[in-house]
Amino acid sequence: MRNTVLVIALIGLMANGCKSPISDSDPQDDDQAFSNLFGSPQSVGTVAPTDLDEASGLGNSRSNDLYLWSHNDSGGDPVLFLLTQQGADSGRFELEGAQNIDWEDFAIGPGPDDALTYLYAADIGDNNARRESLTIYRVPEPDLNIEDIPATSTLTNVEAIEFVYEDGARDAETLMVDPATKDLYIVTKRESSVILYALPYPQNLVEPDTARRVLVLPFTFATGGDISANGNEVLIKNYQNVYHWAKTGNETIAELLANEPNRLVYTAEPQGEGIGWKSDGSGYFTLSEIDNSDAAIIYSYNKN
Repeated sequence: MRNTVLVIALIGLMANGCKSPISDSDPQDDDQAFSNLFGSPQSVGTVAPTDLDEASGLGNSRSNDLYLWSHNDSGGDPVLFLLTQQGADSGRFELEGAQNIDWEDFAIGPGPDDALTYLYAADIGDNNARRESLTIYRVPEPDLNIEDIPATSTLTNVEAIEFVYEDGARDAETLMVDPATKDLYIVTKRESSVILYALPYPQNLVEPDTARRVLVLPFTFATGGDISANGNEVLIKNYQNVYHWAKTGNETIAELLANEPNRLVYTAEPQGEGIGWKSDGSGYFTLSEIDNSDAAIIYSYNKN
């Protein structure tokens, strides 16, 4: 969702560092050095579809890595936009039976059928923490290797994973799927130190599932995240920083995120919310809402 200048100023004061908090109200300090694991941002294109003006999620296709998936946030149609890496309009895919109350993130990874890759649209925004339940939509990724990708299409066989938090309503803008376990992870947004929740696989499709609190992360205003296709690296961003974790062994995602992350070089965007690993793990993309800018720019960060 769009935020005021006051919010951005608050983030600058609170969210630039990373320490190990003991609660979700622990203050943050701007004292963590930047890592040189990734290079500076490279602009690879601008988003052509003018109606993708509040891009809130981003993911690199597994079917054809020349393409990116994105979507608008609250109040838009339940549609996934397909873009080339340069931002060209390559199609719109409506999720049959879905609603877009406040879509805030996108993930791509495994699901019920091991032979398929799945797209996840996260209707998890809740600015005032009042929604009775949230929904994550899951649908198989279509084949993007065909010669003529349809300009518009409807994705069927959409599954709705409705859930509540075990300790009350929360606002969140980050969804990640673990390739190793198919577990879903949600990171909240508005606490001084945000919270990681888990929806273990298989998620309940019959009645609302319960997201279990896992741990507290030492930064605020998380706006997006992604787990690499091989499951070994994690990115989580806020408006000012991108944080990175890399496994050294067989850690679970929870065990990995309990460690201090790397703070990556990041150029703040007007309303930067989307982040997604490149499918080959060589780097990642970021994408912002247009805000008051002329166009949304797709940035690429490559590993050094």
